[in-house]
Amino acid sequence: MLVDIPARLEGAISRNGVKIAFQVFGDGPRSLLLLPTWTIVHSDFWHRQVPHLAPRYTVVTFDGRGNGSSDRPAGAHSYGVRETVDDALAVMDAVGTDRVGVLAVSAGAEWAALLAAEHAERVAAVVFIGSSMALGPDTEERTAAATAFDKPQADYKGWGKWNRHYWRQDWPGFLEFFFSRCFTEPDSRTYIDHFIQMGLQTTPDIVAITVGAEALEGAAALNVAGAISCPCLVIHGDEDAIAPLQWGIDLARITRAELHVLPGAGHEPQLREAEETNRLIDGFLARVWPPLAGA
Repeated sequence: MLVDIPARLEGAISRNGVKIAFQVFGDGPRSLLLLPTWTIVHSDFWHRQVPHLAPRYTVVTFDGRGNGSSDRPAGAHSYGVRETVDDALAVMDAVGTDRVGVLAVSAGAEWAALLAAEHAERVAAVVFIGSSMALGPDTEERTAAATAFDKPQADYKGWGKWNRHYWRQDWPGFLEFFFSRCFTEPDSRTYIDHFIQMGLQTTPDIVAITVGAEALEGAAALNVAGAISCPCLVIHGDEDAIAPLQWGIDLARITRAELHVLPGAGHEPQLREAEETNRLIDGFLARVWPPLAGA
């Protein structure tokens, strides 16, 4: 992880033979769990939050299955939403934290929601950033691409690059396209290149496995979101080209969350709008899960 402070603890847990690597920063009496997101990147996407939060909290991160220092198991069953939730619980147990505030970006919203809904005693609050939990229809272009994911195409343009055969043909080309859509703000080249390097640490076949894994969509997503009882914060960019803004709006409504829409922000505001995102996180946590007095 490319952060400005060293990890206090590094280790790994093993669940059913799959190694999950974790790191712990800071030693505050209250803990924050920064969840992984889609397998296409590892936990370095939190590198603007870890050094900001660690002076006041114990901050726990882990690489999700399929990237970084964690294992890359085969089989879609290994990447289902409940597997990652169970990984999170195992990491919490390994580092000795009973209750956490949870932060999630993009696909991590599904895991955060299920963790909070089914393990309420262990989750004090949730921050959802650029949530890609599908609480409604996707764009027509994305829906068409998903339908054709397993079918070879004569050419691969735009979201047509969301295709198993194109990934095997030109994985760097897909990473360039996808991360350009994650970072729609001007002058994002440095961020795009950084994410491409993370994407090159896994393979198209591993990432393709995740496309068929168990996910929260439609009625299941609505039911899980509605079962969350802890305080929530939703942060979403109004120029998000990955997760429609309406998904964030709906998530905030269903969870009775505070909603902050960031003008001009894309899908990764924790990096491109780090100062504002951190300010919003700080204010929310100060109200619902503050550092203990004297910490």
